[in-house]
Amino acid sequence: MTITLPKPLRTYQYRPLTVFSLLDTDTDRVLPQLFEMCVKGGRSSRSRTDSKDFVGYRDTLLREGAIVGYSDQWQSLVDGWLRTCVVDMGAFGRGHRGEQMLAVAPLTLAAYRAGLPRDRTRHGGMDDFAYQALIEELVRGGSENPAAELRELVVRTVGRGLSIGPQPRWEPQLSDPSQLDIGALLEFRFLEGFDMADARAIESRAGDSPMPSVAAQVGADLLGHLRAYGNVVPTQSLMASFAALLATGVYTFTLRANAAGRMLLASGGELPPDMQRADGASAACPSDLEIYCDLTGDLGSISDRLARRCVERDLDRTRLAFRDRMTFVVIEQALNRIPAEKARFDGLDRPGQLGLLASLRGHRRVESYCEARIDDLVAEAEGSDTVTETEIDFLREVQGREHAELDKLLDVMQFVSQSKALTNSVGWLRSVGGLTKPYGLLDGVSTNRRSWRYAPSDEQLTALLMALFLTPDGTSYRRAMPLQDVLAGLRDRYGLLIDRPPAFLDGAEARAAATANVEAFKRRLQLLGCFDSLSDDFSVQTVRHPLGDA
Repeated sequence: MTITLPKPLRTYQYRPLTVFSLLDTDTDRVLPQLFEMCVKGGRSSRSRTDSKDFVGYRDTLLREGAIVGYSDQWQSLVDGWLRTCVVDMGAFGRGHRGEQMLAVAPLTLAAYRAGLPRDRTRHGGMDDFAYQALIEELVRGGSENPAAELRELVVRTVGRGLSIGPQPRWEPQLSDPSQLDIGALLEFRFLEGFDMADARAIESRAGDSPMPSVAAQVGADLLGHLRAYGNVVPTQSLMASFAALLATGVYTFTLRANAAGRMLLASGGELPPDMQRADGASAACPSDLEIYCDLTGDLGSISDRLARRCVERDLDRTRLAFRDRMTFVVIEQALNRIPAEKARFDGLDRPGQLGLLASLRGHRRVESYCEARIDDLVAEAEGSDTVTETEIDFLREVQGREHAELDKLLDVMQFVSQSKALTNSVGWLRSVGGLTKPYGLLDGVSTNRRSWRYAPSDEQLTALLMALFLTPDGTSYRRAMPLQDVLAGLRDRYGLLIDRPPAFLDGAEARAAATANVEAFKRRLQLLGCFDSLSDDFSVQTVRHPLGDA
């Protein structure tokens, strides 16, 4: 592609709507730096780690005497242990012949000492979003010093067995080795060889949320998880279930943001329910998502096909969402031509700003801006030696269409950027959907989208149940819930359907498959040890907490 868009339009992102930069990421890698922000009051330390010197750090570990009884011939055992349990290694350089440390496993709070990954932009904004959601949930609960309260909570729960040194370094120190399992203790000793820098302020791009109540629900889930389970669940399990909730919250937030953006543009600026603030409440309005989850495990069955079709629908909506995002980008760029609306825009909150932009879609100044950009593109292409004749013909054809100028400019932007945008957006959904993770909502072969289906793993189901069992104040959890309430909670909070098909696939066969899916769900709950079928009456069947009487 040799057509060059103006710099402000040379994008496929619009973070005021999506919040996240839609790039392939890894939730596990987000946790150390998220918890670092929690400890350091929203700040972070510049990494001093030489990611290419794994051997040097390993040799330091052996030389310092933290591990004894290993002679030179056993060095490979320590090396393998670190590579398997502690360090995520990757390739670099020409031919990918070099080796570097990409991240360390979130086994303990001390993982942030590694300063990996070195580039925080690879998190896609998940760390900023989660930190802000946690802080705002504490503020809603009446906290007068939310940063200090969050620090105390994280150190007490995720940092068991550790103490945190004074600022500005906030260095993790070992206080009670008996509270760390062998893997976490090995990681801590390994990380002692890493230098730390002083904490510094970081630029956060989280800003106001376009869906405040949806973000608040994510914050309530995450904060409640730490409060209710932080002293009950082993640290590594706590980290895994926290990652599962964060990934699910981000995944469903992305789908809901796509839907809200489309509804906003279709209505001409009327805020959809997800963008409206719930006065005095942290809970979001019930989710309109319809994510049918197959729990039968019967590949090729009707239930399996329903779960696959839902993934196909969401990937298709992701493709359509690119044009919606670019609509907001173009209108915001044209806003400087409408001074009164620009001043109004600057005084609104995030949902109000998006609503205003949507209402200006057909404004004459927006149309004149788009017309000028198209004329410039055609002129530049005709004077360029690199733009092909086919591309020039395409631009001329678009220029001559009897369509709105905004739609014509969007056609050009779609022609230039959509392929890359779709690749990155699908990579984002694949990663936060946990396709390759034990706590995944998605299941299938990573390289074959046709195989992708919504099929939560046991770890994912356990994490979701733990969230549903939280009491309304988020400080403790209930011992049991009616099965009907569990199914309703999964549906209303996360948009996950188990007992009914999605509306666009409804029919007699689909309903029969959903009925069988409920029975499969009960069997999964029995295997998790939290359901006994003592009655055939669906309305009185009860689900016990997956942690039992812990």
